[in-house]
Amino acid sequence: LAHLVAATIHGDSPYSVFDRVVNDLGVPVTSFKATDIIAVANPVRTAAGMSSHKRVVQFAEVRKFWTKDPLEENGFADLLTYDAKKDKLVPTPALIEGESEVLKSIASRVQEWVGNWPAAWENILLRAKTKAELVKLAEKAKKPYLLEAPFTVRANDEFHRISADIYRETKHTDPARVFDKWLAFVKKEAR
Repeated sequence: LAHLVAATIHGDSPYSVFDRVVNDLGVPVTSFKATDIIAVANPVRTAAGMSSHKRVVQFAEVRKFWTKDPLEENGFADLLTYDAKKDKLVPTPALIEGESEVLKSIASRVQEWVGNWPAAWENILLRAKTKAELVKLAEKAKKPYLLEAPFTVRANDEFHRISADIYRETKHTDPARVFDKWLAFVKKEAR
């Protein structure tokens, strides 16, 4: 629901990305503030310490109210953080409770979500569920191509078509109905 512009900047935290962009590359602070989300990937060591794995360890939102230093002025808000015990990203209270300015901005442009964070959050969880199901299906069927762009695009397009059809019919995007119809489509197409 947003237009993506992405870049890779080497840094191990949101502040190190800010420091690299503003101080090393000379980008004005006001231009850096146009950044919405910073994803941080770092190596995570195994318990024995003999090896490591690359993991996305943080998604942080760049807030817009600070003026000079986002670290001193609380200009970063974590949305997802890495849980080493679970070996996965977990949502923070700021994300779960709808405190993300970026997501509120996106939700403000969707009729069903305007002023209704629970409906927006429900849709985020639904989308996460479809992605997880696609991974499980690809692994179970031993068909890795199901995770490649051509099939993923078809699955996403079908998700949007089903969602739109159900919304037109009921004025509510019923997550259970959307998921069931989407899953039936994906399983049929995967055969």
